[in-house]
Amino acid sequence: MLDRILDSRTRRGRLWGVLCVVWILGSCQSATRVGDHYYANRRFPEAAAAYQVYLDSGTTDKDQTTRTLYRLAVIFATPGSSAYDPQRSLEILEQLIGIYPGSVYAPEAMLLRNLQLEIGDLEAELTHDRVRLTELEVDLTERERELAGLEQQVGERDEQIAALTDSIPPLRIEIRELIRELSAKQQELEQLERLKAIDLDQSPP
Repeated sequence: MLDRILDSRTRRGRLWGVLCVVWILGSCQSATRVGDHYYANRRFPEAAAAYQVYLDSGTTDKDQTTRTLYRLAVIFATPGSSAYDPQRSLEILEQLIGIYPGSVYAPEAMLLRNLQLEIGDLEAELTHDRVRLTELEVDLTERERELAGLEQQVGERDEQIAALTDSIPPLRIEIRELIRELSAKQQELEQLERLKAIDLDQSPP
């Protein structure tokens, strides 16, 4: 019967199973045994429920209480578990260290607390860095788009400059030819003017 209760698959069934087993065994110490059973099988939500039953029982067993608090903190500190709750873990560790500083679990609790705090700081930094990275990527994309537009404008201007540059030599040639033609016509005009003047001078009175 107890095995069927312990193996219940639904979350509500598992938690009711914890309470039923504790009630059947009839003592708060049984809660820790049930919790240890689940803890050993890495069924952390059920283990946490059993350990909480023990802590809520008002026990005065210091050693068992500190052990239970430490295990409960480990459960909430374990990534990948559905019971994962690092903030709750820190609260329990602070409780253990504050109330039972001389406990054999206190040094491990302080180590775990410090690791949790360091991990929390690193996760906060990672979150900040990821946000900054996203901002930089957006800024880079915008600048690349702006650069592409400027390069297109430069390319179009380069084409215009090349076209203007190519048009200049023919214009210079045409101008030189016109200058020569103008010079020749100017000479011809001057010659005609001289001939006209001679003709006028020689006309009868």
